Amino acid sequence: MSLTRLISIASVLALTACQSVPKAQASKLSSEPDAAQTQAIKLAVHKAMGRSDLAMDPGRLVDTSILRVRPVAVQGLTDRVPGTPTNFTLMSVGGTCFLLEAGGGMRIELPDMQCR
Repeated sequence: MSLTRLISIASVLALTACQSVPKAQASKLSSEPDAAQTQAIKLAVHKAMGRSDLAMDPGRLVDTSILRVRPVAVQGLTDRVPGTPTNFTLMSVGGTCFLLEAGGGMRIELPDMQCR
């Protein structure tokens, strides 16, 4: 076989291998998260964002792929909120679920969740 033929075969194989990698897609949770799963999602988000003063409803991920994380308002000062909401999209690749920050690079792994 000539060197040119080997190079073209190798190129075709390399391009084919790149196309077989699964891409992440927006997902939803397969079922309503129980109390432990809800707490695990909240803990993962709090840890990743480095804040404990955040409010969210992980149960909505059954109906939508968007998780809105809001800072908690300062007690007694309802017009004072320390920060802006952050949106995450629930994504999946193969059997792995994760939250991906909208417009940012933060990725939060959710290893014990079932996505559809």
